[in-house]
Amino acid sequence: MRQLSGKRTILSVATLLALSAGAAQAQQGDPLYRYQWHLMNYGQAVIGDTRPVSGVDIGIDDLHDYNIRGKGVVVGVLDQGAEIAHPDLAANVVPNGSWNFNNNSHDPTPSASQGGNAHGTAVTGIIGAVGWNGIGVRGVAPSARLKSFNFLDAGGTTAQIRYAWWDGPESKDVAVSNNSWGDTTPLFLTNVSENELAAWENPMSATRGGLGTVYVKAAGNGFNSVSTYCPASSGRVGCSQSVFVEESNYFNVITVAAVNATGKRSSYSTPGASLWVSGLGGEYGWERATLATQATAAQLATQPAVRFDPAIMTTDLSGCARGYNTNRVAPVQFWSDFDLNRLESNQSAIDNTCNYAATMNGTSAASPTVTGVVALLLQVNPKLSFRDVKYILATTARKVDPTQAAVTDANGTVLSAGWTTNAAGRPYSNWYGYGLVDATAAVTRATGFKSLGALVDSGWQRVDLETPQAIGNASAPARASVNLAAGAGRIEAVQIGLASDYPVGNTLPLKSTPLVVTLVSPSGTRAIVVPAGSVPVGATMTFDLAAVNAFLDESGTGNWTVEVADTSLAAGTDAKGKLSSFKIRVLGH
Repeated sequence: MRQLSGKRTILSVATLLALSAGAAQAQQGDPLYRYQWHLMNYGQAVIGDTRPVSGVDIGIDDLHDYNIRGKGVVVGVLDQGAEIAHPDLAANVVPNGSWNFNNNSHDPTPSASQGGNAHGTAVTGIIGAVGWNGIGVRGVAPSARLKSFNFLDAGGTTAQIRYAWWDGPESKDVAVSNNSWGDTTPLFLTNVSENELAAWENPMSATRGGLGTVYVKAAGNGFNSVSTYCPASSGRVGCSQSVFVEESNYFNVITVAAVNATGKRSSYSTPGASLWVSGLGGEYGWERATLATQATAAQLATQPAVRFDPAIMTTDLSGCARGYNTNRVAPVQFWSDFDLNRLESNQSAIDNTCNYAATMNGTSAASPTVTGVVALLLQVNPKLSFRDVKYILATTARKVDPTQAAVTDANGTVLSAGWTTNAAGRPYSNWYGYGLVDATAAVTRATGFKSLGALVDSGWQRVDLETPQAIGNASAPARASVNLAAGAGRIEAVQIGLASDYPVGNTLPLKSTPLVVTLVSPSGTRAIVVPAGSVPVGATMTFDLAAVNAFLDESGTGNWTVEVADTSLAAGTDAKGKLSSFKIRVLGH
């Protein structure tokens, strides 16, 4: 029985029959499919010491059997290069459709000197590994057409992102762009002008004949990644935040968090106000029985329990000499040198090719699960705009971890919200966005979906305070308001910026901030943009761009207020800084 809240929507008989042409083909199966709990999870034993909780999957159900497999949808993978000749990928790779930024060729496969660069191959397999070919694994969209752009192997420049997103000839027919990359250290946005933002968002929207490529982006793995600088409170709210990374705040981007096999936040998953939905990233996929033959009990005891919970099984660089799954070579120096589970090495009784790995995780793994679902949507309805896709994913997502509660301090001040429901009845969490994607529900909604219609964009509206407001404690926060006289009737996205002279810190050692930044909608919904305890980097609490996605379907017309409170400030003590300006942009229909 499925144990997640929310009912699974089932496609109508007529729809299934219409989409099932050719589904009765001879199917050889995929031998490792049973380990891919993210696709179909009935609580079976998988790689890892714990079993997944039944029902924690992306809801493929019978879609593949009815030929809903992403057929004809071109997916671009901006990452390390994928091994395009991999036996479980080659049949889905677009001939001469990929790009190698290092040698200007159409083969982005990592070179022999890049033997550890298996990330792109793993991500690509999660999206579109070939199904029913008698070997290995299956992708979320096992008939999608795949292109690889190896910018992480070639410096990761802005020009390369633009090339893969819209500018390069190989990107022109890409319908979905997967971006499993980002910053693991905390950042704070300080230099993104409105013109610079438009220079990204406008060409992104113009792709796919004006429908817009669907850009899927990993939120990051920064919940604990800067633990050296994080006090105990940060362990409750997350050191880094998704709003600290510029691209995660673009209107065109679907920012994805990671859920593990228990249906809760993966231990590393970066939270934040710019999250849209969650995919499945799992944990680490280690197994004690395998490691016990190589490591001491004392060594194993140093590892956290999440190391032994299931990760994601996917494609790896071929052979046992490179990639994640290799034969051990002495001397063993790091944990990655061990055989971490039963799948690893050519001695594996499960699969001895070393062509697959069961340790892939991160929001890097969660994002391609969402990308694959998008490919399924675009197969059944290729006329969906990127805005339609975002809306469908959000309104069909499942509410996981429904008891997630707000984090408060000793005074009862909310540092970070749990699940909240906005004035339009949409539940939202800064850990999960609108919830875990549900492929069957989303495909059902996509079939015959009526477009959201013309975009209503308020443009940037700004207030500069004649008298900057002192940033007091939770009882006396600094406030600034902007009134939108004719905003969107139904909100799709909100972006804000603000300026203050409150010192944050941009030199080592970094410090967590005691500030809570909250945005209040005209309907009274409160959304925390920056939680106290996170670790922003900057001279002052000033930023030009943060997406605040909690207001879907509310009205955008009326008074929008930002509040900035200092949770460290005792009553009656002097403020440490002042709020001087606030700006907002509301988009919708």
